[in-house]
Amino acid sequence: MPEYVPKLRTAVRLGQPAQEPVLGFLSLAQQAEFHSGPETILERLNAPDRVIPFHRHEDGAMLLVSRLDLEWVAPGRGVDPEWVCPPTYLVTREERVSVRFRSGLELEGLLRIEQPEMVNRASDFLNGPEDFFALMTADGVVLINKRAVLDCTCTNPRRCL
Repeated sequence: MPEYVPKLRTAVRLGQPAQEPVLGFLSLAQQAEFHSGPETILERLNAPDRVIPFHRHEDGAMLLVSRLDLEWVAPGRGVDPEWVCPPTYLVTREERVSVRFRSGLELEGLLRIEQPEMVNRASDFLNGPEDFFALMTADGVVLINKRAVLDCTCTNPRRCL
């Protein structure tokens, strides 16, 4: 039997298409792979695992949710910002956008772009290999699944293309 690996529980809300958001906890590794400190929610969502354990607050059930079928994930109140995005994440530009999901939900906020200077347009960033990205909304950070996005409207089209 494999040995139990201790994890850090962090409060989140999960958004799935055609369902009410669900409160619960994700488990993060105590040590991140590429930086000192714990794994972040964004790193967990961009890991290669197909399913991730989610401890549902409502009834205590442990769900194995399909990572790529999530629409968005928002950290719970009081979650340390260092547990949301890696400290090595260097924002090179922010672009105000409106994100429209396949489900019809729309969110507005700042797209936090981490790209080299010559390729730091929103389209370059959204075409990157990561499945999830951070959007700074009026209600806080929301981690968005690119596969759930129908389109993204930029307020400054020249900087997006």
